[in-house]
Amino acid sequence: MLNQFFFLMMLMNAGTASASSGLVSHQSVVNASATELTLSTPAKSAQVEALLHNKLLNDPMSPTVGAEHPSLKIVSFVNYDCIHCKRLDRNLERLLKAFPQIAITYKLISYGSEASTAATRMALAVWIEKPEKFHAFHHALMRYQGMDDNVRILSALSAAGVKLSEYRPDTRHIIEVNKKLLRVLQYSGTPTTIIGNRVVSGEIPYDQLEKMVRAALKND
Repeated sequence: MLNQFFFLMMLMNAGTASASSGLVSHQSVVNASATELTLSTPAKSAQVEALLHNKLLNDPMSPTVGAEHPSLKIVSFVNYDCIHCKRLDRNLERLLKAFPQIAITYKLISYGSEASTAATRMALAVWIEKPEKFHAFHHALMRYQGMDDNVRILSALSAAGVKLSEYRPDTRHIIEVNKKLLRVLQYSGTPTTIIGNRVVSGEIPYDQLEKMVRAALKND
């Protein structure tokens, strides 16, 4: 409880705008092959819900691609070393093409080796320094098939037409905040994707993602 209190204080000091509406009751769906399990999340106060909603949807430090003024904003917690994230990302790209009125906000997370952290930190640096280049950089990282080393970063920078030689020191903090947010919300890891009032953990077929997007747009 104390850790959550300090985290919420950090969110309040993050300088983001106040939320206009809340994700009050997420329906969490865990996808294991063709099986889905519906879970419930712990009740939270209206203030806590507003802070979490704001951090999910309106955080300027979280890369966002798609419509400038979206009818629906999807949130996806992803890790560039996660094969399931790479597979899901292909379907998210399809959604962006099929629904030009939506946007996707990426909560970038990394675990393990310094190489993993380096790729994620560079992605955040690209977003902060050259936001118009982020989508191409992100796409290149997700499609890279080689070893998890500096070559993939250089390759993605080249593909996106970006010249950055180092990442900002605050990018490590952004990653840690995203990891803490994932834990506070009690989601199960990456990939985790929020569409409207539903939460999808793991990979999910494109057809199912499309149905969820259509339902969320209809209920908006």
